[in-house]
Amino acid sequence: MAGATEPDVYAAVGLPWIPPELRENGGEIEAALSGTLPGLVTADRIRGDLHAHTDWSDGHHPIEKLIEAAEARGYEYVIVSDHSPSATVARGLSVDRLREQIRTLRALQPRFKIRILAGSECDILADGALDFPSEVLRELDIVLAAVHSRFTQGRAEMTARIVRALENPCVQILVHPTGRLIGSREPYDVDLEAVFVAARAHGKAVEINCSPDRLDLKDSHARRAAELGVPIAISTDAHYLADLDNLELGVATARRAWIGPAQVLNVRPVDELLAWARVGRPAYPS
Repeated sequence: MAGATEPDVYAAVGLPWIPPELRENGGEIEAALSGTLPGLVTADRIRGDLHAHTDWSDGHHPIEKLIEAAEARGYEYVIVSDHSPSATVARGLSVDRLREQIRTLRALQPRFKIRILAGSECDILADGALDFPSEVLRELDIVLAAVHSRFTQGRAEMTARIVRALENPCVQILVHPTGRLIGSREPYDVDLEAVFVAARAHGKAVEINCSPDRLDLKDSHARRAAELGVPIAISTDAHYLADLDNLELGVATARRAWIGPAQVLNVRPVDELLAWARVGRPAYPS
């Protein structure tokens, strides 16, 4: 069997061309035969980065440099999401320091075309409570929730911990949901099916973290989340400006997970993103 191009070869056996990322014996041949292959997300559809750090916590560049780099990529928005107090190793921000950062971001906005969104990567504490009080979290545009401690909790305890965080109306995105560090730390024991069901029930998103040390969610988990109707955030978790380039790794993972642009949170325009984030969230008093 031969052909000048891959589509020619596929056509010769009666199939439409199948993207390389889907060639995993995961039902792609059946989908091709039935005409139900998905249109996959591409990097040029991503409008902004939903997870990035600055030198206010454990990032390595000032806020202005991160914003300039995101704007240079053509992004419509970027979320500054430094750490919360319990992340002492990451120089997590106190309540006062976070509020100072929010004021700084608002003051910077007139200098830039890109929308600067105030966020936090807020620790999920051992009992599922969040590291900042709700009256502080509701001052932010987007709240990311993450496990950074007590990785050895049992499966039931860890699952309940994360589900409780997803029930919090101030949270929008669960980031690096399994906590793995490739080559150095195994994922913690958690019932991801229960986590995804809770995310769907409470209108939350889950992240594909683009860091090459994480790639978390992995493709099979991301595919299941998307099948359940959970929005997927593809975020770099940038600590250096060069980390913004890791977006391609997350997009590749999403493509392996059969994820199309309609399922990706940061394909949405900024006003649509913020409207989604406000659903079910307590309003910040004016």
